[in-house]
Amino acid sequence: MNELANQAQDLKLMRRCFELARHATHDGELPFGAVVARKGEIIAEAANRVSREGDITRHAELVAISEAQRVLGRKRLCDCVLYSVVEPCPMCSFASRETRIGRVVFALNSPLMGGCSKWDVLSNESLSGKLPEVFGAVPEIVSGFCLQEGEQIWNEWNPFIWHFMKRRGCFGVTADAALHRTKAPHQGISWKTFTTLLAWPVLSATRTMARRNQVQP
Repeated sequence: MNELANQAQDLKLMRRCFELARHATHDGELPFGAVVARKGEIIAEAANRVSREGDITRHAELVAISEAQRVLGRKRLCDCVLYSVVEPCPMCSFASRETRIGRVVFALNSPLMGGCSKWDVLSNESLSGKLPEVFGAVPEIVSGFCLQEGEQIWNEWNPFIWHFMKRRGCFGVTADAALHRTKAPHQGISWKTFTTLLAWPVLSATRTMARRNQVQP
């Protein structure tokens, strides 16, 4: 397959990730989506299920990887490609290395939480060098693919939170711009609490309008 055909294939599969991410927001999830493909065909796909299932391990990438193993009937996914809206976190990156996924493609870098930009899991050669029985070779990594479309997904979901996260360096910037902790960590509010606080004015206004409609003749 030539380079042009490869790009067209990547584009098709990445846009499927975007569709999954959009659907996820309708179910109260963050806009994450992932696809595991083999020879251009989707083997498994998933959106985040963290909120719906109350399980922090249900990241889109992990769900898709687990389903791909079930469909193919094997642990190893060396002939597969993982597509994701956002750079896989260390947890998802570790699973990618252990299943020996051969290629990882994502739109948004995650210099604060990424398994490549921040935590050297995806690209760590010592994993396979010292434990080749467990970990596969470093996969081909394609970052920033369809970057603007990936940013648009998050901006559509919540422009304020997207702006806040970009300012914090969570997504969409290079590893050189990542935040470095130089002091002892302080206890902050949880992500759920933060998003609830942001959504409260909208929810409050909606409830007020609903009450007014109920009292109207």
